[in-house]
Amino acid sequence: MAIPLPTFAPEHIHPILVNFTAALVPASFGSDVLGKITRRQSLHAAGFWMLIYAAAITPFTALAGFAWKRSVASALPPEQILVHQWLGISLAILFLVLGVWRWVLHSRATNPGFAYLGLCLVLVLALMYQGALGGQMAFGS
Repeated sequence: MAIPLPTFAPEHIHPILVNFTAALVPASFGSDVLGKITRRQSLHAAGFWMLIYAAAITPFTALAGFAWKRSVASALPPEQILVHQWLGISLAILFLVLGVWRWVLHSRATNPGFAYLGLCLVLVLALMYQGALGGQMAFGS
């Protein structure tokens, strides 16, 4: 019995890419926190690279979200999709800012301090809220 190949459409790109951001940002934060606690430079290096990858992919995730919105917006609560859209755009911009900040720290061979980690924690919490909104829209409440 052959397994049928799934169909693919441009609006499928958003839910695929969002998983990279949802995994990389918290893993980066966790690596930097553990690096600070254990003083292991390898954890800070891992945190740096994960954040850079997330900062690079997230703008494409936000752009793909617009294609997804065009295909499903009529079936979703307008207030919920509006919050999801603007929070997503804000997070994409803030992840780029965080990526630049992390790049500067890395280029100076400086480990992240509490200000960086505090902002990162706030963004991880916002990302979790964003994911919950997206999950409600994709899978229902």
